[in-house]
Amino acid sequence: MNDSLRYLVVLFGFLLAWSQLLAQTKIDTAAIIEQLAVIHDRDQKTRTAGDSVEYVSFIDSSNLAQVEALINQHGWPGKSFVGSAGNSTVFLVIQHAELATQEKYFPLMQQSVAEGESRPQDLALLQDRILMRQGNDQIYGSQVVFNKSTGAPEFWPIEEERNVNVRRAEVGLQPLEEYAKNFGIDYHLPEE
Repeated sequence: MNDSLRYLVVLFGFLLAWSQLLAQTKIDTAAIIEQLAVIHDRDQKTRTAGDSVEYVSFIDSSNLAQVEALINQHGWPGKSFVGSAGNSTVFLVIQHAELATQEKYFPLMQQSVAEGESRPQDLALLQDRILMRQGNDQIYGSQVVFNKSTGAPEFWPIEEERNVNVRRAEVGLQPLEEYAKNFGIDYHLPEE
């Protein structure tokens, strides 16, 4: 066999191997989106329908394991990869995780928001949750706790509370007075 023919055979073999490798690494986005829909359903049923409440820790840890595997393989899954619903599901799972997990993935979500791949309001809620768990004042007023004396819902302390609605508007959140109604809180901004 002459050198030109040998070269073509080697090149053909290389191209064949390369095409098989590419075929093996093709991402099944539809399956990922479907998986995230199932995760979302499980996450929300325990919180909105009271379904399997006694298993919420198990459900959350199972959801987290799947989401972390997805993030480890593909990075923070933005809207262009998994759609808005899938992206929101990833946020919810991280929002319901332990503080260390939230802190770990916060920079990835920040980058995703900066790239227009995640919602700023989701990042704001995660930031408030992290701050609250660290014992700091929240920025956007998204976190509600129950008063230890009265049992009534109230907002976790808010940094520069008089300006909270300005910050909320910047990330696409409704005014705090309207948000408060979801929790039965009659809220008024503090006077100067």
